[in-house]
Amino acid sequence: MVHDSPALPIQFIPLQETDLPRINELSNIPEIAEHFETIPPVPIEATNALWSYIQTGIMSLWGIHANGRIIGGAGFYAQPPGTRLSHAATFFLYIEPPFWGRGIGNRALRFLEEEARSRGYLRMECMVAATNPGAIRLYQRLGYEKEGVKKQAFRLNDSYEDLVLMGKVFSPSG
Repeated sequence: MVHDSPALPIQFIPLQETDLPRINELSNIPEIAEHFETIPPVPIEATNALWSYIQTGIMSLWGIHANGRIIGGAGFYAQPPGTRLSHAATFFLYIEPPFWGRGIGNRALRFLEEEARSRGYLRMECMVAATNPGAIRLYQRLGYEKEGVKKQAFRLNDSYEDLVLMGKVFSPSG
């Protein structure tokens, strides 16, 4: 568990099964849902399925806690050990809209990087919709580079949008 300070105290707490209803609620907030792969409304069964991925170690997910409740989620997943891709963690991050612009995304991504490094990952990567320029700017500020674009790979309402592939290779010194 990591505690954060000054502006808004936040904690990153590993997700518990009892947190799944709140995660489902967050995943159905329109401003968050438009950047998820799942198309809303996201049923609770889909959110409950995450628990099996967490239990097997395929996925790691932390609730971002502030003001006594979960305001977002931050996590990553990776290929199984022994594969040619198992050195990279694919991250995801979402925050409730009233908490946007407060540096929480920055702190969450730094937390994820620390976790990934401590587990031996050599890089972190993500796919972000081109319609989410705020996330792209955040990732670039933290050293992530655009590595490619998947054309019309993301369905949003009645159109198809590009997905930007971004990645960061950790320096050997940490």
